[in-house]
Amino acid sequence: MTLLNQIFKWTESLQSWQRDACRRLFQQESALNETDMFELYALLKIDCGIESDDALLPIPLAKQHLPAELAPGERVTLVALRDLQNVNQIPSDRILTFSEAGITVIYGGNGSGKSGYARVMKRACRARDQSEPVHPDANDPTASKRVPTAKFDVKVMGVSHEVDWTRDTTSPDQLSSISVFDSKCARSYITAEQDVAYLPYGLDIIESLANRVLPKLSEMLESEINGIDVSMLPFEHLLGDTEVGRVIGNLSIKSNPEAITSLGTITEGDIKRIAELENALKEGNPLAKAEESKRSMMRLKAFADKLAKPLAWVSSDAVEKLQKINDEKITAEDAEKKAADALCSGEELLPGTGEQVWKLLFDAARRYSTEVAYPGEDFPQSAGGKVCPLCQENLPESGANRLKRFDEYIQNDVAKTAEAARNKVEIAKTKIKVADLIIAADDALGEELKVLDGSINQVISDFQASIDARREFMLQCLETSKWAEVPVLNVSPRVRIRQLAAQQLRIFRTLTRAADETKRTKLERELSELTARQSLAKSLNAVVELLDRMKKKSSLEKCRPALKTRSISDKSKEFATVAVTDELRKALDKEFEALGIGHIKTKLKERSSRGKMYHQLLLDLPVTNKIDEILSEGEQRAIALGSFFAELVLANHSCGIILDDPVSSLDHWRRRNVAQRLVEEAKNRQVVVFTHDTSFLGQLSDEIETAGIPNSTFFLEWQGGAPGCVNDGLPWDHQGYKARINALEQAQSKLAKTWPAYPNEKEIGDMRHQYDRLRATLERVIQDVVFNGVVKRYRDWIRVDSLEEVVGFSRPEYEAIEKLHKRSCDVITAHDPSSAKAAAVPSAADLGNDIVALKAIVEAIQNRRKTAKATA
Repeated sequence: MTLLNQIFKWTESLQSWQRDACRRLFQQESALNETDMFELYALLKIDCGIESDDALLPIPLAKQHLPAELAPGERVTLVALRDLQNVNQIPSDRILTFSEAGITVIYGGNGSGKSGYARVMKRACRARDQSEPVHPDANDPTASKRVPTAKFDVKVMGVSHEVDWTRDTTSPDQLSSISVFDSKCARSYITAEQDVAYLPYGLDIIESLANRVLPKLSEMLESEINGIDVSMLPFEHLLGDTEVGRVIGNLSIKSNPEAITSLGTITEGDIKRIAELENALKEGNPLAKAEESKRSMMRLKAFADKLAKPLAWVSSDAVEKLQKINDEKITAEDAEKKAADALCSGEELLPGTGEQVWKLLFDAARRYSTEVAYPGEDFPQSAGGKVCPLCQENLPESGANRLKRFDEYIQNDVAKTAEAARNKVEIAKTKIKVADLIIAADDALGEELKVLDGSINQVISDFQASIDARREFMLQCLETSKWAEVPVLNVSPRVRIRQLAAQQLRIFRTLTRAADETKRTKLERELSELTARQSLAKSLNAVVELLDRMKKKSSLEKCRPALKTRSISDKSKEFATVAVTDELRKALDKEFEALGIGHIKTKLKERSSRGKMYHQLLLDLPVTNKIDEILSEGEQRAIALGSFFAELVLANHSCGIILDDPVSSLDHWRRRNVAQRLVEEAKNRQVVVFTHDTSFLGQLSDEIETAGIPNSTFFLEWQGGAPGCVNDGLPWDHQGYKARINALEQAQSKLAKTWPAYPNEKEIGDMRHQYDRLRATLERVIQDVVFNGVVKRYRDWIRVDSLEEVVGFSRPEYEAIEKLHKRSCDVITAHDPSSAKAAAVPSAADLGNDIVALKAIVEAIQNRRKTAKATA
């Protein structure tokens, strides 16, 4: 199991917030920032049961954050990166291929798309530095929520695979097998013994957790604990022999805030009771005063009974009852009218028909018929041959029907019912009118009420007004029968009057007790308790806040054990003992020498702690307080590179590696060392290098050419309004003379196919551009062929070993060079030719001849070099 996987297995035993800290330490290039510390501190408190305003959840270090563990001898190789979707502004049709053996160099200047490709690869391959995000096109507002994706073509032990990558998801294990260099590949730190210790890749997670994160969090914790004020001094006035005094005296995290709040909540009744007790206890003749209170109580009780009487007349029930009586009257009168209409049935009857005299006549006729004329028969008779008992003549059918109608009218007697209903309404109306609804207190009682309750007289007056309004409304409704919008009846003051009566009764009893020495002591005790509660009420919020602070401080103090560093430091020593070996020391020394920092030596140090032997790998350096005071930024970079290569040497796999701008902060001469080391490593595994450094690009190209290893070189540029266009080879400014001559020949061939007899401005411009390139190529030939590359402009050193094959040049060669150079200078736009000459630009054929002439110069010098070498 690799060191990283051992560390990961160990982190699973840590608390969730500590595992989150390990993830952050692994993923961030520099030390954790202030935001990280605040979030970890919040997670620590949440883990200890302390609520936080931040909705944070820990994200523990997981396998997907680490490179996958490889089988011995396993080899993973990158083939291509393609189908990028929503990665910056890089179009999806761009394809970046890699040399499966040897080295792939990808050059790109600012804005070329290099960072976009490099960030995708670092994310996909689980580089330790995950601080650089991969974003969609920032210039497209609609793209902000899109997720970057890409496809990788890889070979695992020679077998091709297509691997999908999506940002914010677990990177495929095959890609994580590719090692990525960044500045986190090693760490140096000053130990407690003032030594500079070296930590292999991954071990610094534990060291940083123990020596940086936990101490910083402990400092934040102690600062917060010390900032919590739990002083009892502001509440000493609440102490004493009362329930409040005992509660405050024993205030602790176990105290119940609800009980304290209840104890410190004073009601209006409590305040009145305090006043009652104070007055009773200072009264000179409590029994006489008690009698006054008793008489007052009786007057108030009698008045309260008086207040209840008006409600019987104007309450909501009374209104409903009166409305019901009135509705019954209306119904009866309606029935009466309908019966009268039925009696007439459209006929003209004699005046008084239906009235009382008529009813007496009809009843007499009924008795005569049933008792004398036709005993035992119904009246009126329906059988034929019967005569009217009044006129004693045979009745026609109309007369018989009329008698029946008259009989029905008499039998129903609706007029009597209507009259009864009218009488009932009149009686009710009279009673309401004459009812005594006056509730006002006499002057003496009014003054007494005013003393006891300053607002009660107004309440009584308002209640009287609402009673009068309600009575007037009821009487009007008996005339109009419109019962809507009943006036509101104010709340009766009866309850308040009864409360005043009860208060007077309580005062009577209190005064009576105050006259008794034994009972007086209890009253004094009651007053003490109430006044203590009254004092607590004034400080209640502060007491509850103090209790909250006590509990918060206690909770924070429970976090201290989680910040102890001993066990983590011991584990770091155990891992170091396994990871730090003499083999690693030798590998580091070798790499440091190769990278030009051989003056930095390593040494193993053994030490025992609690019966165990531990190893440390130290850098032999003078010690101050900070690493950056000992090592320059370039030396630190070189140490990181050396560590990366040393651990690769000891690894059990030959998977590819990726380096993004590996020579940042390095001097020129150290860059050459890095170029040589990369080329050397490319003999054993696939190497991919991203760079924007033109000097390093030249040095790397030299080393690749010298070593003759398989290689691919690409340069990135904008094309079609978008970055990330992949071009074979180097940009023109970095190409050798051979590539340049080849490019010139290809351009000349295209021009020759379309060159007109009379070229236009564009065509003239194209030709001037080619001669500009021809002049630059000629200058590169002078550098690389004539002087055999002894001096190159991007180098800060002279290649003396190439001086042997410099054979100079003959007069004819010089003249040919000078002629070509002058011809090019006359054509290019860098010189402003006389417009009066109006000289035509060379034709495509002329350009071809000049290219042939340049090649002839190169060939002549190379032939002389071969001859000189053969005769040496």
